[in-house]
Amino acid sequence: MTAGPAERELNRLGRFYAVVIRAVVVALCSLVSWTTTDQRDMLLSALVIVVFNVWNVFFAVRMLRRRDTWLLVADLVIVSGVCLAQVWTIAPEMQADRVNWVLVATSIIVVAYQFHSSLLFGAVATAVILAAYLTGGVLADLQDWAFVIPIGSWMAVEAFLGRGLYLLVRRGGRAADREFERGEQVRREAAVAAARRADEREYLAALHDTASATLLMVGAGVANRPETWLAEQAARDLEVIQGHTDPVDGEVDLVPMLRHVVDHVPLRIEWQVRDSVTLPAVVAIALCRGAREALTNVVRHAGVDTAEVSVHDRDGMATVRIRDRGKGFDPARTTSRGYGLTSSLVERMARLGGQAIVTSTPGAGTDVVLEWSDARV
Repeated sequence: MTAGPAERELNRLGRFYAVVIRAVVVALCSLVSWTTTDQRDMLLSALVIVVFNVWNVFFAVRMLRRRDTWLLVADLVIVSGVCLAQVWTIAPEMQADRVNWVLVATSIIVVAYQFHSSLLFGAVATAVILAAYLTGGVLADLQDWAFVIPIGSWMAVEAFLGRGLYLLVRRGGRAADREFERGEQVRREAAVAAARRADEREYLAALHDTASATLLMVGAGVANRPETWLAEQAARDLEVIQGHTDPVDGEVDLVPMLRHVVDHVPLRIEWQVRDSVTLPAVVAIALCRGAREALTNVVRHAGVDTAEVSVHDRDGMATVRIRDRGKGFDPARTTSRGYGLTSSLVERMARLGGQAIVTSTPGAGTDVVLEWSDARV
């Protein structure tokens, strides 16, 4: 089973603290014992303690970088050798209470093994170290074999508890990884659902801007006889719905695109436009569709045959403005549902990071402003 990020991090932290604490405990207990008690052989005792501490530092550094099998085997051999060398390193008076620095060192070492080695190696290492410690103690005349069972049982219990703690920590890491994966799955599903809903709304908005608007004009009596512009507009609507007309990448000139859209609306247009306004294609498409929707509403509701269209690009702010002097309406009384003029324009521009402002007064006409700020400027 492949470990997840939480389990890997907990394993790394467990290995780090295991080898660091082992090195610190061994150094403290061995040096304190050497300086505070009379050794049987001061020279050999000092040599064993110094070599053992140097090895512990090397073992900790190497283990934190990479766990090698040969390193664990070599460590087990050295630790066993230190246990057997008690005849030189343990003072005779330690026989009274049978507690010495080698016992403390081996106790922390068998626990540390449970955090940076496999279950099999940890069990074997515990058995080997225990046997070496007891043998070394007997050879040093520190204890007799009648004391084997209590000491052996306690060291085995320490190793067992250490392994149990490691397994609990690893289980917690795996549980955290499972919860994280479930959370990621929920977020992915939510993102897919949101994207699907956005696509559906884009399609419905395109349908509203094209075929729906054309059919509404026909139903409202704008075209009560065969019109060439109506057939051409219906063909363009079908292409838009099928996704065959709109560029999606790069930059385009808004002005010719807007002229192409506006020229097919049955209104007399008064233009106020500069020669060129270069925008990202997706923004230009949204502005053109918004302008067409606004002009379609002029045809359907304003009761006039003239509208004013202006295009500006000042200080990175692209603005398309559609104004008529028709009947107007009260924006506060319009519904916020569906794809009406106010709600659909505002939503469309908001998705692009722009805004749509619709101002109207009954009897005083309608003013629609579509704005998009270029963050690159």
